[in-house]
Amino acid sequence: METVSHVFARFGWVRTLKFKIVAMAVVTGVLSALVTTQLVLFTTQANIQQMLMQGESDDVERTAALLGTKIDMLRDALKAVARQAPAPLWDDPAAMQGYLASNQGLNALFESVLAARSDGAMLARMAKDQISTDLPNIGDRAYFQQALRTDQPVLSDPLVARVAKTPVVIIAISSQAPDSQVVGVIAGVLRLQSNNLFSEVTRTVHSKGARVLIMDRAGVLLAHTNPAQLLGPAAEEPGLMDVFSRWHAVGSPIDTTGAATLSQGHLVAMAGIPDSDWTLVRLTPLAAALQPVDAAQATAWKAAGGVGLLAALLAGAVAWRLTRPISTLRARAKKMLLEEDSSTEGWPQDGGEIGQLALAFQQVVEQRQQKQGETQALLVQLEAVLDHAEVGITFTRNGHFELVSRQFCQIFQFDKQRVIGKPTRLMHPSAEAYQALSERAYPAFMQHGAFDGEVQLARVTGELFWAHMRGRAVMPGDQSKGTIWTVEDITASREHRERLAWTSSHDSLTGLVNRPAFEEQLTRSTERAGTEPFCAMFIDLDHFKQVNDTGGHAAGDALLRDVAHILAAQVRQADTVARLGGDEFAILLRGCPLPQALEVGEKLRSAVAAYRLPWEGQSFGVSTSIGLVAVDAGYPSAAEVMRAADAACYAAKEQGRNAVAVFDPQAPA
Repeated sequence: METVSHVFARFGWVRTLKFKIVAMAVVTGVLSALVTTQLVLFTTQANIQQMLMQGESDDVERTAALLGTKIDMLRDALKAVARQAPAPLWDDPAAMQGYLASNQGLNALFESVLAARSDGAMLARMAKDQISTDLPNIGDRAYFQQALRTDQPVLSDPLVARVAKTPVVIIAISSQAPDSQVVGVIAGVLRLQSNNLFSEVTRTVHSKGARVLIMDRAGVLLAHTNPAQLLGPAAEEPGLMDVFSRWHAVGSPIDTTGAATLSQGHLVAMAGIPDSDWTLVRLTPLAAALQPVDAAQATAWKAAGGVGLLAALLAGAVAWRLTRPISTLRARAKKMLLEEDSSTEGWPQDGGEIGQLALAFQQVVEQRQQKQGETQALLVQLEAVLDHAEVGITFTRNGHFELVSRQFCQIFQFDKQRVIGKPTRLMHPSAEAYQALSERAYPAFMQHGAFDGEVQLARVTGELFWAHMRGRAVMPGDQSKGTIWTVEDITASREHRERLAWTSSHDSLTGLVNRPAFEEQLTRSTERAGTEPFCAMFIDLDHFKQVNDTGGHAAGDALLRDVAHILAAQVRQADTVARLGGDEFAILLRGCPLPQALEVGEKLRSAVAAYRLPWEGQSFGVSTSIGLVAVDAGYPSAAEVMRAADAACYAAKEQGRNAVAVFDPQAPA
């Protein structure tokens, strides 16, 4: 009986690739039964998964809607108390405490309830029907400042309470006097673990193996099945990382329609909570969600196991026999690549296509050795050119360094041998900065094939510096071919340029905006005054000459500096304080109505009048004459505004100085 090897030797066609393809087709037919079984199971699983995902999305949508209703109820309750608060209460802390204590329903809904004046001073605070004496100023809180600007309830970002030291959110609403002037803010504090907020939702699913969390747009956890995760990052939640990244990349939308998807071994369902910046998320392990499907699959695979096992044994035996030359060829080619072995030994001696392929590989080895020699010579020449360049040069491809010059390594303090092959992210201070440059450079490369700009980079020590970067694609429109970059450290020249720009627009003595810069800002504001009215002040120091005459110019300069600091401290950051020259100052109050501007003027006048300059055993002081003008579309130019403010300032001096006067357009010139 002839052996298999004798049969193969007699029939040479058996060694051809065509025969092997036919043999694999036969094996494929045997395996078709297993593939069919798998296809049926996959289709069934897909249908069941779709049903589960729809049910989860509907359930989370309903739960989110209920939470939205609960938040609306809390807002409405707080709004009713704020609207009914009589104006006199805001001047009487004891009466305000009694008013808060009388609203037992509000105290039952919130962990604590507080009332604060418009300057942030807290009048009263009730914590679970108990009067609290701990009354910190909340004027710097973002929710408080936002509540002052609107008549609707404000829902704060999650924060740690100053008194209770626990994670909370706060609902705040302004209270207005009969003349619509905001007199204060009433706020309700909700612990994130409070039964009045989320705890019932997070507890109901704990026994089912699922996790429920609530996050805001920034990805901060407001509720979690595990309370220890509160205020942590949702992006690190197991099973949620990929879904969160996609959601955050499209702007973190608060979509109240439920949606579900499979990700990282979990069934993830999400729905936005109405009228908030929060999203409800439920994470269910697929092992628990798809347990019925897994049981059905196990049964089906047991039935198909017998046939599948027999077919697998047959396919394995045939494949092993047929692919031995290919395996030999693969092993020899791998050795050639890893060890750069150019010998002719070890290649498969086969009469078919594999033998011909082995001969082709040997020819490739010879050609590669020749090309490597030529390439190495070119690289040596190229590195010599790069190392003599005055600027840093690098060649990058697919986000990695392939060539770097000596000057480039000196700029970044890189080790030249170690940086080759490393990601170009190393040049940037953060991943966000790297991404920002990519987004900035990509359109330039696509349109012009080059990039030219100033970028802040980082040395290997972490030191930041400014660089002038120029990049040019080897092949415009195809960055996969690589990019040549030049880098020049311009930190010193940039700082010099910025100092010059600052000096040209600021007063060297006081550090305030100078007259040309102020007039430029005033011109822009006057052009928009029809839609964005504002107020302007002209300030002249009374009796300043006496300071110069008695104490000398050094005393006068010291007093001017201190007065400048006093003026700047009394206004908002959005306002502009300028020194026009000598003892004259001006202030631009953007978006400030006249009554409020008058209050600011009085504050300025009082603060300067109260100031004293101790100088060489003497004490100097000045007062201010302040001219105030409310600017609208009736002023055609900045010069007209300045004349009006100057006239008002003159009127203040006529009133005996140390006064604030408002410009009257009807008054005789």
